[in-house]
Formats: sequence, structure tokens, C-alpha cells
Amino acid sequence: MRHMQLTKKIDAMKQYQEEVEQLNEVAHQKPHSQLIANIQKENRHLREIQQENRELRAALEEHQSALELIMSKYRQHTTEKMYKSRINFLALQDHNYNDVITKQAEKIQEMAAVMEYAAFIDEAHNNQSSEDMSKLKIENQGLRELLEISCKFGSYGKALSGPTTEDKIVQTEASYT
Repeated sequence: MRHMQLTKKIDAMKQYQEEVEQLNEVAHQKPHSQLIANIQKENRHLREIQQENRELRAALEEHQSALELIMSKYRQHTTEKMYKSRINFLALQDHNYNDVITKQAEKIQEMAAVMEYAAFIDEAHNNQSSEDMSKLKIENQGLRELLEISCKFGSYGKALSGPTTEDKIVQTEASYT
């Protein structure tokens, strides 16, 4: 039992030593200052993208809340006008003011047309906002993909995700042969 524990410890120490040697070999391929500069550059770029996303999200939320407030006030105002108009209809019918009733009906028709137009504009604006948000998301994803490609193959520097374990195995096998 004790022998197995010692063997496991020795194996673990050997594996640790091999991993340290691999890391040292990778680290010596590029100067530390260059690695740090690349990491800092990537961090700055990621922070800029995150800040842009926060700003876009805040602007969208602000825009939506403003639209909700405007439409709420508009609906409230329209409901009050319609209620007052109904009361006026009853009073005017009692007094046989057909002329005034006709004018009120025309105003209501105009208000209904304006309400329909406002609803149409609001729906179109919401659709446009949704389209714009979708376009921005797609563009953001495309930019992230371009950044990833640039990091992997271009002049921007090291890939964002770093080497995979499969890459390490290939490098290890190549260094022993």
C-alpha cells in the first residue's frame, strides 16, 4: 500500500516536471513582455466591446421605456377624450344639436385615423428597432469572428482561445523525436 502511494507520488512529480518543461519551452519562444503586451491589447479590446454592448443595451432600454411612456400617455389622453366625447354626445342629443354632433363625429374619425397612424408608426418603429438590434448583433458576431480569425492567422497576435490540449500533445511528440 505504501509502495503504491510512493509510486503515484513519483509519477505525479514526473508529470509535473514534464508540464513545467513544456510551459517553459512555450514561454521562451516569445519574450514575456511581448506576451504581456498582447494580452493587455486583447483585454483592452474585449473591454471596449463589452462597453459598447453595455451602451447599446442601455440605449435600447432607454428608448423602449420612453416609447412605453409616450404610448401610455397617448392612450390615456385618447381614452379621456373619447369618454368626454361620449358624454357630450348624450348631452348634445338631448338638446338636438345635430350640427355639433356631426362635428364631434368628424373629430372622432380624425382622432381614430391619427390613432391608427400612430399605432402603425409605432409598430413600424418597433420593427425597425428590432431589425436594427438584429443587424447589430449579427455585425457584432461577425466582428468577433473576424477578430478571432485575425488573432489566429493574421497580424493581430495570438488567438483569443489559446492552444488546445491536442496542440500540446502534437508539440510534445515533435520535441521528443
